[in-house]
Amino acid sequence: VDFVDSMDAENYVAVALEKPMGIIFEENDEEYGGIFVQSLKDGGSAQVEGTLQPGDQLVGVDTTKVSGMPFDDALNTIISSTEETTKLLMFRGAPKQLYGPTGASQEWLDEFISKGGVSASTTA
Repeated sequence: VDFVDSMDAENYVAVALEKPMGIIFEENDEEYGGIFVQSLKDGGSAQVEGTLQPGDQLVGVDTTKVSGMPFDDALNTIISSTEETTKLLMFRGAPKQLYGPTGASQEWLDEFISKGGVSASTTA
């Protein structure tokens, strides 16, 4: 896939996971920032739940936008979540499509994340 529209809700996945999630995150290249799923540990809640895939870009934790954050800051948002399950919102595409010139506007992402990753046009 050459182009993935980062302002299309269809290209995002949201999961609510219990800890330990068993997700190994890695930092994107410096020009983009942010973190992505490098791999999933066998038996972790993310692997058992089955939605997340290596390469998914983390954009939101619960209702907090973490896209573009440094590794430690983004990870600390997950660690500091005290809910029984923590909701992760992921963009399924390359970092350049999320952070590059064709990436989602900050306003669009803010609104999308504040709604829990559900766009107004998405039906339940």
